[in-house]
Amino acid sequence: MIRGVTRVFLGMTLILGLLLLASPGYAQETIDIEGQVLNGTLDADAPQGLTVTLEVFKSGESLETRETVADDQGHFLFAGVVGGENHGYIISAEYGGVTYTYESDYPLPSEPVDLVVYESTSSSEAIRVAGHTLMVGWAESKSRLMTVFELVSLENTGDRTFVPDITTGGPMDILRFSLPTTASELDVRSSLQEGQLIQVGAGFALLVPVPPGGHELHYTFVVPYEDGKMPFTHSFPLGADVFRVLLLQDLGQVSGTGLQEVEPLLFEDGIYQQLVAEGLEAGAKLTLEFTGLPQQSSWQRWRDAMPGGDLALWAVPGVFGLALLALLAYVLLRRGKLARTRSSAREGEGQDPATIEDMARLDDQFQRGELGREEYLQRRRELREKLLRQGGPPAPP
Repeated sequence: MIRGVTRVFLGMTLILGLLLLASPGYAQETIDIEGQVLNGTLDADAPQGLTVTLEVFKSGESLETRETVADDQGHFLFAGVVGGENHGYIISAEYGGVTYTYESDYPLPSEPVDLVVYESTSSSEAIRVAGHTLMVGWAESKSRLMTVFELVSLENTGDRTFVPDITTGGPMDILRFSLPTTASELDVRSSLQEGQLIQVGAGFALLVPVPPGGHELHYTFVVPYEDGKMPFTHSFPLGADVFRVLLLQDLGQVSGTGLQEVEPLLFEDGIYQQLVAEGLEAGAKLTLEFTGLPQQSSWQRWRDAMPGGDLALWAVPGVFGLALLALLAYVLLRRGKLARTRSSAREGEGQDPATIEDMARLDDQFQRGELGREEYLQRRRELREKLLRQGGPPAPP
C-alpha cells in the first residue's frame, strides 16, 4: 500500500513539474532588437546595405552570433533573441574600414537602437588630451627600479573618425606618447579598437582609429634610477588640458619645471604628492626630477653580496594595484572595458613594423633639421613604396 502511494505521489510530482516548465513563467524569454545605422558626420549620406552583427552573451560567455543586412534607410531587426538576467548584447557594423559598436545589458532601451558610424579623416586636429596623469606608487631599493603608471583621457571633438594614414608624403599624423629613454616592460591598454603599437624615438605610437567622443588609454613601464634620482623630460605631442604628477610620499619627492604643487591626495596605500600643469600646447615638454628614491644601505649591499643572499626578484605590490584602481575612480573613467593594444591587428595586417618605425625616425630627423628636404622626400618616398608593397592600408575616404 505504501509503495502504491509513493508511485502516485512521484507521478503527480513529475506531472506538476512538467506543467510548471511549460507555463509562461518558466519559458525562456525572447526579445526583438530593432535599430538603425546612422551617419554621425554632418551632411554625410546615410550608409546603406551594411552588414550588422549581433553578439549575445550571458555572464560573459558567448551564446550566439547573428548577422543581418540593413535596408536602404539603415533599419535592421533581430527577432527572437534570447533575453533575461545577466544577458548582454554587442551590435556592430564595419564602415570605412572601422568597426563601430553599440553595447547594452539586458533589458535594452524600449526605443530602437542607434548604431552610429562616421566618415574618416587622416587629420588629428580634432584630437585633444583632456587629462594626463603620471603616477609612481612603487620603487625598490635593491633593483633601483620604479614602476610608472600613466593614464590619458583622449577626446575626438570632431564628427569624423581619425584614422592614421602612414602612406602620406609628409610627416606621419599619429598618436604619440612619451617615455624615458631607459624605460622597459611597456604594457599599453585602451578603450579603443585593437591596433598597431610602434616605437617612435624615445616613446611609442598607436596606429588605431579614434571615433568622435571620449576614450581612455593607460600604460605602465619600469624605469631604473641611480643615486636615488630619476630625471625625465616628458613631451606632449598632443598637448594636454591638465597634466598631473602623483608620487607616493614615502618614496621620495618630485619637482618639475612649469608644474605647481597642490594639495596631496590620499589613496589606499598612502598620501601622494601632487603636481599640476594646465594648458599644455601640442609639442610642449616638461622636465621632471624624482629625488630621494629608495636606496640600499651599506649593510644591505654587503648582505646581498654574500653567498645565499636574497634573490633579486621584485614585483609590484598589491597595494599599488589598489592605488591604480583608486586613481581610475578619481579621474572618472567613462568606459570600463579596457582592451590590450596588440602589436598587430586586422587594420594593419601585412605591414612590417620595422618599416613604419624607419618612417617615424626619418620624420623625427627631418623635424630636427638633420636632413635636407630633398633627401627627406626621396627616402620617405622609398619607404612609402615599400610599405605599400607590404599591404599598407589605403588612405581614408
